[in-house]
Amino acid sequence: MSVYDVTMRPLLAAAKNVKPITQAEFASSLLRLFDFKIPRVFGIALSGGVDSMCLAYLSDLFARKHGSTVFAFTVDHKLRDGSSSEAKSISNVLATQLGGTHPHLRHEILELDWKYAEKASHTIERTARTLRYRALAKACVKHRIEHLLLAHNLDDQVETVIIRLLRGSTSRGLAGMRRVCWIPEGHSTYGAHHVKILRPLLLQSKVRLIATSLEAQLQWFEDMTNHDPTYTKRNAVRYLLSQPEKLPQALRPEKLASFCERLSVQRRQTDLLGLQLFRQEIDSGNITFSRSSMIAIWRMRPEAYEGMNLNSLVSFIQRLVSMVTPLDLSDISSQQYREVVTKLLDPKETTFTFMNIQWTHTTKAVTRRKQVGRAYLEAQPNGGKLTPSPFGGRKLQPHKSAKNRRFSLTVNRSAVKEKQREVRVEHYWTLARQPIPGHNQPVAVVLIPPSGWSDWALWDGRMWFRFRWETTKQTSPKPIMIRPFSQMDRYTISKFGPDVERTFNAKTKAINGRQLSTLPVLHDPEIARMIGMPSVKFYIGTRELLCEMTPKNQDVLTDRR
Repeated sequence: MSVYDVTMRPLLAAAKNVKPITQAEFASSLLRLFDFKIPRVFGIALSGGVDSMCLAYLSDLFARKHGSTVFAFTVDHKLRDGSSSEAKSISNVLATQLGGTHPHLRHEILELDWKYAEKASHTIERTARTLRYRALAKACVKHRIEHLLLAHNLDDQVETVIIRLLRGSTSRGLAGMRRVCWIPEGHSTYGAHHVKILRPLLLQSKVRLIATSLEAQLQWFEDMTNHDPTYTKRNAVRYLLSQPEKLPQALRPEKLASFCERLSVQRRQTDLLGLQLFRQEIDSGNITFSRSSMIAIWRMRPEAYEGMNLNSLVSFIQRLVSMVTPLDLSDISSQQYREVVTKLLDPKETTFTFMNIQWTHTTKAVTRRKQVGRAYLEAQPNGGKLTPSPFGGRKLQPHKSAKNRRFSLTVNRSAVKEKQREVRVEHYWTLARQPIPGHNQPVAVVLIPPSGWSDWALWDGRMWFRFRWETTKQTSPKPIMIRPFSQMDRYTISKFGPDVERTFNAKTKAINGRQLSTLPVLHDPEIARMIGMPSVKFYIGTRELLCEMTPKNQDVLTDRR
């Protein structure tokens, strides 16, 4: 018996007795993920398998009803013979079965470039995933798509949970895939921070997707490598789950799905608390970010975080880290973030390095003076009649049943106000890019056209740049290099005279030498020297080059779900 007979044939047999997914059911799920705002255009990832063909069919019905345009992207991984012809066959199937020639449904093949990628067997799955999502991110930006639908289903979710369980993930990882999230690997594509991944079929079993495809008489393509348990770790887990009767009760798919759903609700709640805390710290001025020095300063209030859920603090720290780090946040596990939270809340911790960020703890004693007024009661002889108080205060007449009516009571509010001194300690964490070693300096080269803006270029994983000429004197494209500041640049600046040197010193006065070496410099290869430092708005000579600069992580205040 082949592996295909073990993994796929039982599902095909079971699908004949299962109710297919209705159009109304799919539309209800998708509208929730769209926040009930139907986009003019959205995309789907179409591999040609039964899951993605079912998604294409249901998306086609949805788009026809609501007048949207759907882009179906098929990624040709170039890893096996016949993958290119199969991708073209998918186009033919769409044209014949789903009306692919109709304006609302368009198909595009994305070919992966393995020129600079590693094809080693132990990393091929991760590398293929990285290249796949980068290609999808670029395609979404090209067509101005902000929602990309994936066909992950409940069976995929269970596989993911088991893989993460074997990896030793925390509760956040064991919550599985999110129904809505930002596109992975989008950090290397400008504009991809707007692209969200939606999984409208995540709560549906694979059997129901097969039943839907059979009812619609859809043709799909089976990638036999997906059924080889020796090819990838996921394939091995899939083979294991195809025989649930051999698994313990706690590891059976229905139990894991229920477990995953509970953890997913908890993760959602903690993420919202983390987002709420981050917004409060930003709005109150406790977190500041300097675009000139590219440094974040956090005024930490330990008393505000006491008793707070640890996972919420992890979500908060992730957003704080994203403001400064040159790395991709998906490379770091939740456990590592937990260790950072422990260090941050420890008053004895002074400095450490995490995510290529130098974390420095400082304290500051703050003395505040406040005036405290003291009011007290005064008794005045009354002679049987209440009279105005000479102190100008408010009189309190005794109750009629009181025995002593010979005195009237007044509250004296004009007492001398005393000044008290309040001393407290404030804690600050400074997040700065770790000094860049000389042998691994980040360099980006941008080709500036004679007219119009250049393409966006990412430098050091932190900042996006693009350029254009202020005047149209150029007749051909010209390269500009972006690199870190070096001591040689100080010598270059000094050669332009004391006025230029004073201007540079004034603009970088608040930045120390180590931090200065992490800032970007514009370098002209033709004259072999720096021509400017855009983060502090310093330029040498006549400024003919216009520069736009923006931080990489622009979604730090948005809901990641």
